[in-house]
Amino acid sequence: MTSGAALRRARVALMAAVALAAAGAGLRPAAAGTADLRPAWDAARPLPNPDKGWYHHYLDNATNKYLLERDEELTSFPGMDHIYLRLAWAWLEPEEGRFRWDRIDEPIATWTARGLGAAFRISCKETSNLSDPEQRFATPRWVRDAGARGGHYVRGAEAGTDAPWEPDFGDPVFLEKLDRFLAAFAARYDGQPWLRYVDIGSFGDWGEGHTWAGSRKKYPYDVLARHVDLHLRHFRRSQLIVSDDFVYSLADPADRKRMHEKILAAGIGYRDDSILVDGYFGGHAAACTVRSPEFFRDAAPRAPTVLELGHYGTVKRLGNWTPRPGSSLERFGSGRTGADLLRGALELLQATWIGYHGYAREWLADNPALTVELLNRCGYWFFPHCAEWPDALRPGATGTVAIVWENRGVARAYRPYTLRLRLDGPRRIEVSRPAGNTRWAPGAPPSREAYEVAIPADAPAGDYELLFKLRADLAGRDVALPLAATREAGDGFHRLGRIRIAP
Repeated sequence: MTSGAALRRARVALMAAVALAAAGAGLRPAAAGTADLRPAWDAARPLPNPDKGWYHHYLDNATNKYLLERDEELTSFPGMDHIYLRLAWAWLEPEEGRFRWDRIDEPIATWTARGLGAAFRISCKETSNLSDPEQRFATPRWVRDAGARGGHYVRGAEAGTDAPWEPDFGDPVFLEKLDRFLAAFAARYDGQPWLRYVDIGSFGDWGEGHTWAGSRKKYPYDVLARHVDLHLRHFRRSQLIVSDDFVYSLADPADRKRMHEKILAAGIGYRDDSILVDGYFGGHAAACTVRSPEFFRDAAPRAPTVLELGHYGTVKRLGNWTPRPGSSLERFGSGRTGADLLRGALELLQATWIGYHGYAREWLADNPALTVELLNRCGYWFFPHCAEWPDALRPGATGTVAIVWENRGVARAYRPYTLRLRLDGPRRIEVSRPAGNTRWAPGAPPSREAYEVAIPADAPAGDYELLFKLRADLAGRDVALPLAATREAGDGFHRLGRIRIAP
């Protein structure tokens, strides 16, 4: 809950911003039009906005997990932003040079037609058995047959041929074939408008950047850097994401630091695949099961981050969602629920996208209010405090409309948006200006932005209604604001007040 002192500080900041708006416009406060938007705030309203929100593991290391009974499970899910396609390389290139893009093109076409995006992780190591040979050879069998080194391992020990095959992730034959696959994959999908991000998933079990379920072999910095560089070479337009386990798998802390710096310099974002995973409670419950919060703290100002809950069904079964006697949550959670830890992890990761890692119908039935709460908090969440504008404008002249903004989300907006102003009266006048939204940092004081309004020389004199909205032009969507319906004017615009164009 916000403290009284914090509220007083916010009021002082608001008053100062209003004064600055008036001064910046060259106006006397008494002579300006003003709007206090705070009474119209509606923080409970779910806001499905571009460049943030929930995602669904549509294919999860196999083709038969977390499927839907009805499309409405996603189309009616508050703030569902994209499907997450996590598949093995072998599914897409079963024979060298013969690609099965249809295996992902079909769900992509289905869901982009419904307004969702998609994201990818293509893995090279899975943990399936003989009943699923394409998963047992997540790196296609033909790569091994071409001479790539590898072996069958289970939790640090060599195993029989029915165990998953793990490539030597630094083997030159493996890397050559991977390079060609990534080139073909990127040529088809890089820069697609619906593509949210691509995980660097070519290293480790399930593409998570570790070999815990397999050989438990430690790889040197140069091998991991090679995997990063391959993705950077081919994916030049889409956002890249990497698991924090990828960096943490390096044994030498100096190498971890060097890899972390490489990730930051390249503008790659992080994801945490292990929120509420049972094994993380003992050592990391105080940090809400986030093992490496410093990675996310450093990356979030530069690139979006992704939160992945441990498989929701497993979390519940182990008693780590609702505390059960003897569960890790009961022993280490200090009286918190799984939802409490998820809230805390969202803050620490400064996550733009969040996933429940399970069945949409089960999650939403269990957590309807939490779903809306986390939807609004993830990524950006823009609140307009107040606005001020000149009492009158003249044809052919330029005036300034100032708006004070606050970001109550956990992350920045990483794309610039447009502030659109509209004057409705004897004639409709519309103006678009850069919103300045990438400067609105989470937790920062309210920010005052001044927007110039040029009035056409032939604009008729009279009284006009002044309206505004935010627009994410690349996404082709308006940015929904937490304002009550009384401020809505249609077409995504919100009412500010009256303004006059003088003769």
